[in-house]
Amino acid sequence: MPGIDEKDKEILRILRKEGRITLTELGRRVGLSPASVKNRVEKLEKLGAIKGYSAIVDPAFLDEYVQAFFELRLAIDDHTIDQILREIARFENVQSLHRRSGERQILVRASFHDTDEVKAFAGKLKRLFGKNLERVEVTLIIDTFKENWVACENRKR
Repeated sequence: MPGIDEKDKEILRILRKEGRITLTELGRRVGLSPASVKNRVEKLEKLGAIKGYSAIVDPAFLDEYVQAFFELRLAIDDHTIDQILREIARFENVQSLHRRSGERQILVRASFHDTDEVKAFAGKLKRLFGKNLERVEVTLIIDTFKENWVACENRKR
């Protein structure tokens, strides 16, 4: 990527796993002063290398006990569905949304309170895509061992 060097990449790798690390500790690990690290992080934010910051929250603490993947097969996958995808991306329970290659072009990961909400969400997808939606395949997530580059070994089940 233009505008970033190996130190920047090292900073990104650390931040990806430890987003709450202090600038002092980050600087110590990469061999730079906290001020220099601060400048680099701000540059990386402006370049879009850092897209945001968030906590990895166990959904059960928000009474979201069901996690699911939805794989969608569309009759036509072109720019005309982008508006629908942007709408789905705004749903609070949608964790991730991807256009991908293969037979099922859209992958959605979402959280729900119960399986009734899963069924209702599938119905909502059908209404949004209309006749363009050929198939919805739902897979419930049983357990998560790694998420966002962080191992989930401390999760209690």
